[in-house]
Amino acid sequence: MALTNFPNGITSFGVPVLGNIGGIPLTGTYWFVDPAVGSDAYDGQSPETPFQTIYAAYAAAASGNNDVIVLIGNGSTSGTARMSVALASSITSSATTGTITWAKNALHLIGVTAPTGVANRARFAPPTGTYTAATFGNNGNMFNVTASGCIFANFSVFSGFSTGSASQVTWIENGGRNYYSSVQFGGFEDSASAGGANARALKVMGTGENTFVQCTIGQDTVQRSAANANLEFASATPRNKFINCDFPIFTSSATTLGIVGTGAGSIDRWNKFQTCLFFNAVDSTSTNLTVLASLNAAAGGSLVFNNSTLVGATKWGDAGALANSFVDNAPPTAATSGLAVNPA
Repeated sequence: MALTNFPNGITSFGVPVLGNIGGIPLTGTYWFVDPAVGSDAYDGQSPETPFQTIYAAYAAAASGNNDVIVLIGNGSTSGTARMSVALASSITSSATTGTITWAKNALHLIGVTAPTGVANRARFAPPTGTYTAATFGNNGNMFNVTASGCIFANFSVFSGFSTGSASQVTWIENGGRNYYSSVQFGGFEDSASAGGANARALKVMGTGENTFVQCTIGQDTVQRSAANANLEFASATPRNKFINCDFPIFTSSATTLGIVGTGAGSIDRWNKFQTCLFFNAVDSTSTNLTVLASLNAAAGGSLVFNNSTLVGATKWGDAGALANSFVDNAPPTAATSGLAVNPA
């Protein structure tokens, strides 16, 4: 791995210096992906010999070793990492879908680009042109994380197909104890998913105890028209933290949701939203929401909103959500606490 001196990079005690998250030394093998100039025939061991696809890097990386996959962006969409069943099959012949099932514990994914948190240009997306969610397979779901102890940072996922799926989920978190920083989970980026009641940008389920920091969950480019949700909780997931995250909404339907729980027992203990912004673009022709969140009255846990702001909705939640929520804003005025107002 050519990372011993300039201009090929530097190491510190054998660890590549790449702006590690929070100063955490990630001590495994580093694998590089550069969609613009890489090749899956390369060894992926340096920025000079990077893989082209996430599939090749994932196949090469080890589980439980704190390996790091580095996605190199080029500042524009020409550097997008494309995802498709054909690319997946070229690495794993048994692949029947383009979905990445992230099943390797302590395997980290970090983008090299400006840390915007919105449309980061270290990006994953389907192929350009005519490429449908049906061709991609698995309802167009792009990532399914079943591993734990992983760091995901500084990239975006665009899940727009030429023809999408009404049940499209951009990212499924079903592993637990994972950390996300400055990631955008797109969602609703084609008319089929924007109009599908079961479409989601992010679905969190199972073990929980994940942390999301400065992430953007959803998008406000394609107008939604159904009771879909930016974020879904399922399977009694507990102790998930959303810190300084944005939830953008652009819709023609008052029934569109920011948060939904799947039936009874969708959450457990607490799920916290700290200094988050739930922004429905009502000044840009979006329709005011009836409620932000919808939960079964027997959800099984609590949603806690701490110093968070809601724009473009009448209430924080329906009867089930309000029965299972706590809003810590000033002034505390029941279901309307924290609703932003026009100063005029």
